[in-house]
Amino acid sequence: MRRLQKVLLGALGGGVLLCGIGTGVAITEFSSLSYAGERTVGETDMETATLEAEIDPEAGTWALSENLPWGAETEFAADESVPENTVRFQVVYNAKRITPKVQAAVYTEEYVDENGDYQEKEWPVLELYGIWEEQDEVKLFMKVKDIFLEELKEGKISSYQEPAYVEQVKVFYNPANEADLEKY
Repeated sequence: MRRLQKVLLGALGGGVLLCGIGTGVAITEFSSLSYAGERTVGETDMETATLEAEIDPEAGTWALSENLPWGAETEFAADESVPENTVRFQVVYNAKRITPKVQAAVYTEEYVDENGDYQEKEWPVLELYGIWEEQDEVKLFMKVKDIFLEELKEGKISSYQEPAYVEQVKVFYNPANEADLEKY
């Protein structure tokens, strides 16, 4: 029985020693990596599109979104060259990932007021949205894997990000319609 305990204790000690050596090698390798910065992985084909939409001031104050889902830089400006009752969207986008569109819609908010009465409020909205282009996620994953392993061999590591969907949106309107538009 004593002999078996000595063999098992020796195996345990050897395992702990090998784990310690492995941990030391891993820490040494990890600490020797250098940060290579950010890398954009994926296809980019930046284009600029100009989209226009008509508004009807009789319908009420039109809402325009300031916070687009793509994190794009958004700018609003009055422009005399824009026809009255028209809103012009100038969009810088990645044609490999998205196709921008604009549409008029009516939002409805239903609520109960302080008297307990059911209320409904409607307002017109101009929405800028995108039609997503087909993406090959496996192809993108394999490309990132290959880049990661190549950098690892070189002792570097990067932050990987996908290309932008939309970089910038400029919204232009006629100064005569400024009272008919509201940013939300």
